[in-house]
Amino acid sequence: MVQDGAENDVPDARFMASVARREEKGSDVNVASHLLIDVLTGVIDAAVVISNDSDLAFPVSFVRDRVPVGLINPTKGYRAGKLAGHPSDGVGNHWWYQLQPTDWYEHQLLSMIGARISKPSEW
Repeated sequence: MVQDGAENDVPDARFMASVARREEKGSDVNVASHLLIDVLTGVIDAAVVISNDSDLAFPVSFVRDRVPVGLINPTKGYRAGKLAGHPSDGVGNHWWYQLQPTDWYEHQLLSMIGARISKPSEW
């Protein structure tokens, strides 16, 4: 039974819960693998990684020794400390950016694309 601050029963109380489940999807492994393969096979001369996943710290650090890396944080939070570095690390010319709400608002889909494709109104 739920009680209020004076320890009186509140029989009609409602419980509300919010559950956030974080599941490993393997996307960090896929990003790391492709990043390393691309650098080691020499098909890229720079990389931009859009992530704030600290699991990418080692591959990003490894790649910074070989090509310039831009790191874009798509979250509201601070950049993961393990992804930090200096612009001059390794080959140098690295940069960091945190997406801002204006980045999203200024780059929305058009309301109508062609004659038959429209953006959902809730977007």
